[in-house]
Amino acid sequence: MLWALLTACAYRATRLIVKDTFPPVLWLRDRLAGGWRPLTDKEHLAPMSASWRPQQEEHNGVMERYVHRAKWSPFWLAELITCPWCASAYVSGALVGITDCVVGVQWPWLMGGAVWAGGSLLASRTWA
Repeated sequence: MLWALLTACAYRATRLIVKDTFPPVLWLRDRLAGGWRPLTDKEHLAPMSASWRPQQEEHNGVMERYVHRAKWSPFWLAELITCPWCASAYVSGALVGITDCVVGVQWPWLMGGAVWAGGSLLASRTWA
């Protein structure tokens, strides 16, 4: 039961980091990762002012915009934040570590790998 709960929590936290458009998380991900990303619903509806036009193009039938990452953000951090497998690794490690400190987990190294496997498989699906 603990494995299923940790896997679901790892999936949800990974999705929040990698894909969700919750404004504070999206803003932070844009600054750290940058690159092309699909427009949010609010960006589709917002009128474009003449003074501020982000670079937008259509890729595979989806309207996307290009966001420049912060100059201080290293390229490897952008890879870690946008890759569901990578993000799931450190999210799972943190969750299992916190759970081990608070509740206690038998064999935390094995539990960490199992949670990572389940969470990353869920987070990497196209429907996720």
